Amino acid sequence: MAGRIPRSFIDDLLNRVDIVEVIDARVPLKKKGKEYWACCPFHNEKTSSFSVSQNKQFYHCFGCQQHGNAISFLMDYDHMEFVESIESLAQMIGVEVPYEKGQAPRQSHKDSESIFTTLQQCTDFYLAQLKLHPEAVDYLKLRGISGEIARDFAIGYAPPGWNNLSGEPKSLTDAGMLIEKDNGRHYDRFRHRLMFPIRDRRGRTIAFGGRVIDAEDQPKYLNSPESPVFHKGEEIYGLYELKKAVQVIEQIFITEGYMDVIALAEHGIKTAVATLGTAVNNAQIEKLFRSCKNLVFCFDADAAGKKAAWRSLEQCLVSLKEGRLARFLFLPDGQDPDSYIREHGEQGFQNQLDNAETLTEFLFGTLLSQCNIKTLEGKSQFLDRLRPYFIQIPLQSLRDQILGEVEHQLSVKLDNRLLKILGHERSAPGNKLKLPEQHWTPTRLAINLLLQKPSLADSTGAHHELAETNIPGVGLLLQLLDKIHEEPGISTQNLLDRFKGNEHEPHLYKLAATQPAMENEESIDLMFENCLEQLQKKYIHHRRELLIDKLQSGETLSDSEKQEHRQLFTKA
Repeated sequence: MAGRIPRSFIDDLLNRVDIVEVIDARVPLKKKGKEYWACCPFHNEKTSSFSVSQNKQFYHCFGCQQHGNAISFLMDYDHMEFVESIESLAQMIGVEVPYEKGQAPRQSHKDSESIFTTLQQCTDFYLAQLKLHPEAVDYLKLRGISGEIARDFAIGYAPPGWNNLSGEPKSLTDAGMLIEKDNGRHYDRFRHRLMFPIRDRRGRTIAFGGRVIDAEDQPKYLNSPESPVFHKGEEIYGLYELKKAVQVIEQIFITEGYMDVIALAEHGIKTAVATLGTAVNNAQIEKLFRSCKNLVFCFDADAAGKKAAWRSLEQCLVSLKEGRLARFLFLPDGQDPDSYIREHGEQGFQNQLDNAETLTEFLFGTLLSQCNIKTLEGKSQFLDRLRPYFIQIPLQSLRDQILGEVEHQLSVKLDNRLLKILGHERSAPGNKLKLPEQHWTPTRLAINLLLQKPSLADSTGAHHELAETNIPGVGLLLQLLDKIHEEPGISTQNLLDRFKGNEHEPHLYKLAATQPAMENEESIDLMFENCLEQLQKKYIHHRRELLIDKLQSGETLSDSEKQEHRQLFTKA
């Protein structure tokens, strides 16, 4: 198994790489004032709202709110994987990526290049064999697959027989193309099957899927085993072909089989992919969401299809970030995308999209069918069953919508007792940063200054007492102070990276990209000190009012409270 990349290396890499250089090589930037600007590469716009800060080493779009550091830019713009983006940046500045326990990633296996070569030779062999076997070509025609689509997906044919592949046995075995018997002899894994190459983002064959053309043969589908270059849970069939065929991806259909992908492409829908014989997992969903924010899961409407859809929903929850949408399309009983589009055509399939359920519709519909919410017990049971899914959702706006739907469906007002069942507490004003853009309150300004200069926290304490005041934004300010105290010397981009996936992440990036007016750079320390002084005065006022209320209600103050009362009333 691959070793992990140390967090310290990632932090150091972000500190050494110039994000302006990374982005400018892909999206030309123009300097205006202290920052660099461009039309956003993540949404269509005519005026520049995409800002890149060389000082703070992050980007932020004031239009679509896309934001991040050099790593996330490569992931979003070049559609790289996390490790791949780190390796690309490391190569750019000429350093080696260390792996814990001294392990390199699986992709750098010493035999990987040999395996890639072997798999390409197998691809070429199967393509040539397809032309020599009319029965395989006839089967494709019977399924309505044209020569053009067969070419685009490099569909080939593995002929009958046990020893058709030629080449070095070890490399063929490592690639999963040969099976070794107990006596040391080998035989072909794939025989008398249509062959579907599984290709990585660079178009290299990394594995195969084989489908029988004779109904009597079993199993119907056969996939390559895991190898140094193929890891089933990380790959998606058809993603390479999709990106090659479509420049602007509006939505991606996730299906369960190779023939679904092929049939949809044949009828003009070239944005379909398939899992590799297993349930889709979160790593695959993240990869798809980075390519397109609109995913449609296509399943049969039978029990097995509903079960597969539910597993997909479970894997989606933690990936539901800003702008991402997951829907679930259940085709009529007995139909799959392959059979349905061949019978009804592209327009008929597209019409089915009107029946697709959103993730929340599918979630509520399933759970409501399991509970009798007309009874108090049923309502409680529904909340209990919703809780493990609800708490996984990172997007606060979606959580709020779900709470509203719960109140509508159950015909109840969610008080703190019911919210506790869901593992949720309504956010106090101090836990959200929703302030007018030009209104610099002491809290908002203190957060902004910390993001500009994290070392400001070095000269101040934790100030956890401020949490009592419920001042808007103070909860986030305390989180920032804690993070900086935990990691002295942390840079702005690394500090922002610590909030990745947090509900406050978009607010922090937006705030960090906004520059308050100040006389000079030296005034930042004084401004921060003044912010804390104002917050401390508000805390003192809060404590005074609390103790006065206690005295007026007839309660007796403890000795410590009496001492605090005397001290507070001696302060200005």
